[in-house]
Order: sequence, then C-alpha cells, then structure tokens
Amino acid sequence: MLSYSILAKYYDRLMGDFDYDGYVSFVKKRLNGEGVDLACGSGEITVRLAKAGCSMTGIDISVEMLNVAREKARQSGLDIKWICQDMSEVELNHKVDFMVSVCDGFNYVPTDKAAKLLARIHDNIKIGGTLVFDVSSEYKLKNVLGDNLFCEDYDDITYIWQNKLKRNCVDMEIDFFERTTGDMYRRVEETHRQYIHTQDFIESILKENWDYEIYDGEKFSKPSAKSKRLLFVCRSK
Repeated sequence: MLSYSILAKYYDRLMGDFDYDGYVSFVKKRLNGEGVDLACGSGEITVRLAKAGCSMTGIDISVEMLNVAREKARQSGLDIKWICQDMSEVELNHKVDFMVSVCDGFNYVPTDKAAKLLARIHDNIKIGGTLVFDVSSEYKLKNVLGDNLFCEDYDDITYIWQNKLKRNCVDMEIDFFERTTGDMYRRVEETHRQYIHTQDFIESILKENWDYEIYDGEKFSKPSAKSKRLLFVCRSK
C-alpha cells in the first residue's frame, strides 16, 4: 500500500524527536510573505510558519496527511490553504515569495525527475524568492537506514520497519499492528521508496537557477561527511 493510510494517524508521535521549532527558528528569518510547504505532511512546519505571520499553502499527495494538517490549522484558528497534489507536479496560478520542503520530501522524487521539479519550483517563485529544502543524506540512507530493521512498540500501535538498500534508493516496508479492541490488532502494510540524492548531484541541478548555501539539517551548521540531513537554502536568480 503506497500511501500514508495509517502512518498519517501516528506520524507526529513517531517523529517526536524532530526539532521542528529549531528548524523554523533557523529558516524563518529568510522567509517572509506568501509561501508554499511542499510535501507538507501533517502540517507541522506549515502551521508554525503561519503562526509566525506567513501566508501559507500546504501541498501533499496524501489525503490522510492533509486531513491531519487541516485539523491542526482549524484548532489553531489559522487560514491555510491545503492542496492534494504530487509535489513534482506543482503548479500555482501566481508566483509566491518562498517554498519549503522539510523531512525528506525531495527523497521521494526520482533522480531523473529532480531537475524538472526544481525547474517547476523556479517557475513558481518570484525572482529573488527563497527555496528551503532538505534531504536525508547519502550517508544516512546507505549507512544508517540501509538494509536495517527498526521496531517500536506502543500500547496502541507497533511497527516493524524493514529496509532494502538498492543502487540509488532505499525501499521501505512497514508493517503496522494497530490495537482495535482488547487484544485484537489490525495489520496494515505500507511501502515507501526514498531516492539517494548526493550533495554533488543536487548542487549540479541547482547552480544554473539558484544561489544556495548548505547546512547540516540537524545541527544547522556546516555539514560534514556524516551529516544525516542536508539542508539547502536557495535564492532564485
């Protein structure tokens, strides 16, 4: 099942160690006006940027994720537009001031479509506008996730996450066991694929239309060979 049919329900809990506040604090000074959050997921970044005064639109391919994001915005009294769309096909009816894509959205884009996506983004951002995105690094996908198995057990949900490293991607199979009633569980399978985009490759497709800086996406400092997340802060030429 290639979707977030059940993961959407538990995504925020499973991402509890991600430093959303630190991320927004680092990038917000570069973002003003109207923006789009690509592959917005459960809307954590979208909502935070809206609270910081930006006019936001969230785009994601998963209806389930958008439903979670929409409810967060409603509870916070925020007017955010939500669009169900594949980020690689993004097309707006006017140019915006910035776009962001956080937590591996770009890793879901096949290598042969990455340049086209950046061209689409460039076409939909004002000259001088900002693009902020990150990727799980080559080091992380090959050496941390790789061919490894991860498990986590909660009272209401248990998952078994098995990865298979291939030449240019990691295939992920996740089995969820969700408690229904008593000792009864419902099993749901999801599959995901993340593509390995090297730093050199990303720079090669950025340099024509963007000025950019690269940071460690966890420490918000100069990246190293063992950085798990690479953060690109780009300005449209």
